[in-house]
Amino acid sequence: MITKQLLEHIEGEASVYFDIKDDKVDFATITFPHFRGMESILKGKNALDALVITPRVCGICGHAHLMAAVRAIEDAYKNAGFEIKLTQKAQKIREFTLIMEMIQNHFKWLYMVIIPELVKLISIKLEKTPLKGAYAASLSAKAIAVFGGQWPHSSYMIPGGVTSDPTFIEIMQARSQLEELIKFFEKETLGISLDKFLTLESCKDFNGFSSDLTNLEKGLIETGMHTKGFAKDQFIVLGEHGFTNSSKLKGTRTFGINSKYVSDTDAYSPQEITYAKNALYKNEYYEAGPLGRMLSQSVPLIKNMHRRYKDSAYSRVMARVFEIGYLLEYSKILLDNFDIDEDSVVTVTDIKQISATGIGVVEAPRGPLLHKIELKNGMISQYHITTPTQFNIGSSTPQTPTPVQQAMQGLAKKDALFIFRTFDVCSVCTTH
Repeated sequence: MITKQLLEHIEGEASVYFDIKDDKVDFATITFPHFRGMESILKGKNALDALVITPRVCGICGHAHLMAAVRAIEDAYKNAGFEIKLTQKAQKIREFTLIMEMIQNHFKWLYMVIIPELVKLISIKLEKTPLKGAYAASLSAKAIAVFGGQWPHSSYMIPGGVTSDPTFIEIMQARSQLEELIKFFEKETLGISLDKFLTLESCKDFNGFSSDLTNLEKGLIETGMHTKGFAKDQFIVLGEHGFTNSSKLKGTRTFGINSKYVSDTDAYSPQEITYAKNALYKNEYYEAGPLGRMLSQSVPLIKNMHRRYKDSAYSRVMARVFEIGYLLEYSKILLDNFDIDEDSVVTVTDIKQISATGIGVVEAPRGPLLHKIELKNGMISQYHITTPTQFNIGSSTPQTPTPVQQAMQGLAKKDALFIFRTFDVCSVCTTH
């Protein structure tokens, strides 16, 4: 029997067609029913227009799209013989705003999606508090605004740097927002200090205190999520940042990686037209996102989770929560090391002199985001976007399932729906 399930509590819209046998999911296909044509809109436009248009691909990760776009243009400059050297200040400002965007996404996903959906499956007390997610996200957005102006859909990154030139007072404002965010995370989410949380080395350490985190952990264990939701147990991290280790992972073993091997293919959707494509690396499906990122950094707690529970739904959820703390700590380091005497932007050659291709790769909240651009005299002749959800939530055949298809297989439908959301689905990015 095939049943159609419309998905709510995700970014955008999606449908899952479940093939049910003996009350278990035998196979599932995913459709993304809407099309917006952002890549077609960009054709024929000036390259710099991409810095305004691409952030509007998504209302959650517009900064990531902006950064991928500006990196693609700067790569085209390099390939045309005009390499751009950013100052440390410009690089750190870009990284800080990107990280704040990742943190706001993770808080919304935790308090507005995962906890409300887990409450439906458990008997223990786990309070639904979506306003906590909204409050934490607002603190992150205020920190972004210090450097990037409006959020979402800001356009303050340009080839050669950033348009903002912060003073000491603005650095102090950003630090104040960050400190408030850390206090919130410690009091409302963790129940312990950030410093202590980052030193935990075992899942057993969650038993010693009471907080949203420990209640979440108990809920995941009660529902057996540590024994469900296994995907490929192979991951990719493509974006190069101060907080990543670009690599391909098979379990916990890391290997070198090159974004030139990323490709896409049409999605398998026999019941309905879908406007998404599947993303692959060397023709294989890989999981993207926080679990892979934290494993690539050899974080002891995440390695302990993987040793006990592999790439289960439990590990996927807890790694994303851990990444909030990891990124908050890295944000403090960035703010403490700004040199405001450096230039925010360096002068670059007129874009009209650039005829070349370029690729920009960043780690967005859900995983690697790739923008490829082809320029002729500074005008866009081709633009191609590959998003993290295309890696995680592809829809392939029963013979070659994608990570999410494999993770849902053999489970009761209610568990499969929860596991679908553990991948932090973004439909609007996927159907760009």
